[in-house]
Amino acid sequence: MIKHLFIPVLFIFSFGPSHAQFDTIFAKTNIRHCADSMTTALKTRNWEQYARYVHPAMIGSMNGKAEFIRYMTENYAQIPVTAFKQYEPGKILQVIKTAGDLQAVIELKSIFEWEGQRIASTTSMIAQSWDGGLFWTFFVSDGDREIAKLIKPDISDDLIIPKKKESIEPINPPPKKNN
Repeated sequence: MIKHLFIPVLFIFSFGPSHAQFDTIFAKTNIRHCADSMTTALKTRNWEQYARYVHPAMIGSMNGKAEFIRYMTENYAQIPVTAFKQYEPGKILQVIKTAGDLQAVIELKSIFEWEGQRIASTTSMIAQSWDGGLFWTFFVSDGDREIAKLIKPDISDDLIIPKKKESIEPINPPPKKNN
């Protein structure tokens, strides 16, 4: 009798930890998918799609989606699409579960060339999911927890937000040819 009870208990404990690993893999896959969709939307200036992935508090702070899209359209109108040499998600640094949501930190890597300057940066996007990790929204706080708390007051103290790394250098014009 003990042997019959021992096998199901052993089975449950053997596969229990793998379930948690599966959830992390599921969440990371969806973080990557949503982050890719968001960065592609910015590069292609599809502001409707971009707004879908921006954290709702950011949209709300701009007086709603229509105002947010107007703001993005106006501010990016002068910047050539080719100015973004790189704008893509990097490593997923952390995923944690809180009582009400999932929170994560993912790198955002960018290289921007415009008006004679190259700006290369790695910053951290804070991601949030309310549906168990299927859909994610994002915001950037440049590594400042106080800014992050303005956007998401209940941000977990366990979330580690790395500081932004940025370098700015002049772009040298091509040498002039002597005729």
